[in-house]
Amino acid sequence: MKRFATYVAGILALTFFLSSVLPAEENLPLEEFMQRVRNPRVFASYAALEGTVQHQRSGEARRSVPIYFAVVLLPERMTGQIILDNAEGYLLGQTRQGGSSETSVLPMQGNLPDANLLGWMGIHPSDLTMSFLYYPVIRELEPETIRTVGCRVVEFKGEGDEIVRVYIARDYYFPLRAEFCRPAGDNGEVECYRTLEVNSFRKMNDLYYTDRIGLYGPGWRTRIDFDSDSACVDRYDSENPPAIIRPLKTAPQPGDGRTE
Repeated sequence: MKRFATYVAGILALTFFLSSVLPAEENLPLEEFMQRVRNPRVFASYAALEGTVQHQRSGEARRSVPIYFAVVLLPERMTGQIILDNAEGYLLGQTRQGGSSETSVLPMQGNLPDANLLGWMGIHPSDLTMSFLYYPVIRELEPETIRTVGCRVVEFKGEGDEIVRVYIARDYYFPLRAEFCRPAGDNGEVECYRTLEVNSFRKMNDLYYTDRIGLYGPGWRTRIDFDSDSACVDRYDSENPPAIIRPLKTAPQPGDGRTE
């Protein structure tokens, strides 16, 4: 369970890029470009979003559960919460200093002590807090286009032998796709075992967030959809902070209809 918790701090801060869009500059050096990617917010903001996670594995029935995500983004740190299926919850924290990042994940005390649904659905912590953007840069590849958006493609050195290839919108400094790969042979080629894609954006109160994100790998696919009607996205006022952190609800009882 403790090892699983280290995987939980990952997809949704990529999902919620609460930021005003900086003006684009052509041909920025890679170091300066990455500084803008890693430090996009010049003011405090927050989001509270509810939605649904759908997960499909080969040969198995599709599973759909509710998700709640809350986050406060400050220039120097991030705090947040994920609640899945109303019973599995995690408190998240991330500090950012000098271009580096340190992430913490604290499982909330609930009635499902062996819960690991988030990880089973392929959602990892480095997705949620965008920790992979703070990995050491290996190199920049040739630019590519993702859904008509021009992207700079940057490879990062992950944990162990992992290589993370990220497609970052050139004009908006936002990751649209991240491929998690491992070396395949001695010729420099890689084999990608998991892919994350940002599928849809929305704007609220001059802040951008993503209302649909996809993850997939061999034999499985996950989609997260957030309800725009119930979304709350705005600037953060420290003198009147929003009450967005929730307690866990009581776990479902036998016979209540929940699919296990």
